[in-house]
Amino acid sequence: MSYRLSFCTVCMNRAEHLKITLPQNIADNLAYGNIEFVLLNYNSSDDLHEWVFSSLGEYLEKGILKYYHTDSPEYFQMSHSKNMAFRLAHGDILCGIDADNFTGKGFAAYVNEQYSRNSNIFMIPPPIGPEKKRWDVQGRVCVYRDDFYTLRGYDERVKEYGYEDQDFKRRLQALGREKSVIRDEAFLQAIRHDDKMRISGGLAEKKLKQLFICHGDLPEIIYLQENNNFEKVQVDPALLTYDGKELLKTPIRRMYCGSYEKSGDQYILYKKNNEKWLSLSILQNGHLRTQDEREFAPIPRGQLSETFLLQRAIYLGKRIYESNKTHGNRVNPDGFGQGFVFTADPQQTITLD
Repeated sequence: MSYRLSFCTVCMNRAEHLKITLPQNIADNLAYGNIEFVLLNYNSSDDLHEWVFSSLGEYLEKGILKYYHTDSPEYFQMSHSKNMAFRLAHGDILCGIDADNFTGKGFAAYVNEQYSRNSNIFMIPPPIGPEKKRWDVQGRVCVYRDDFYTLRGYDERVKEYGYEDQDFKRRLQALGREKSVIRDEAFLQAIRHDDKMRISGGLAEKKLKQLFICHGDLPEIIYLQENNNFEKVQVDPALLTYDGKELLKTPIRRMYCGSYEKSGDQYILYKKNNEKWLSLSILQNGHLRTQDEREFAPIPRGQLSETFLLQRAIYLGKRIYESNKTHGNRVNPDGFGQGFVFTADPQQTITLD
């Protein structure tokens, strides 16, 4: 049997990667024949749109590449973007291929072979290995289109980086599907890059007003957001010197959330019930000082801020994953992958409702 396959990729400001991976992935899998490549331009502000038409026109004309463009998202939303791309696909089997991923030659035929041997599967990469091996291919998931709709897609409460894939895989297992692990390293290659790209254009970066840190045995970071919300986060000291080479076990220890206001030369922090919680005096050097004389120094944009925002995103995604696992929450009750997209023909549009 030859399954109809859809290789689905989302791109927001990653054209530099896609220009390398997508042409190679198409060439490496054209021989399979019964395949479409679905590319969703998730309001990318680089030259992605122009490049698709200037370089991939032949594939567009032949229907091998299906190109869609949405100009609605103000920031990158991990689960929502994947859901949109999967909903735009028409294959029997949907495969998520991140923009920095190489499928490897013959991956489509390999997917078809695995499903032909055992029709009760979904396909995933091996776990992350030492030195973060396979970190960049964890988004590789192949799933029946019908299963994707049965599960109502990726949980869109996960808006940033981390655990949307783990949650989706766990729900596939709960549905009764078996894991089929992709073992061949030829199918598990990706362009390596720093962690800055993982949070670039995301919600945390968009909301960021200022970060402050108080050093100690258990350092604390205050994350002030543009929407007048705050998070006060206890972090593992290892986060402060993290070099990105290995995974951190418990980088985020505890998080307190609420709202804040600026009043004169102070920030007033309030609990979620609007009860006043903490006053922070703004010093002339830009530091913040609490009533008990603890001092929080500004964190400049750079590696520490990027590391914190990424680990925070993973922590929040893991909380949603654990909640779904414990309580069996219904995912996306109000819909998933909703939005308005343009096709390669700008006169044709699609509304996903």
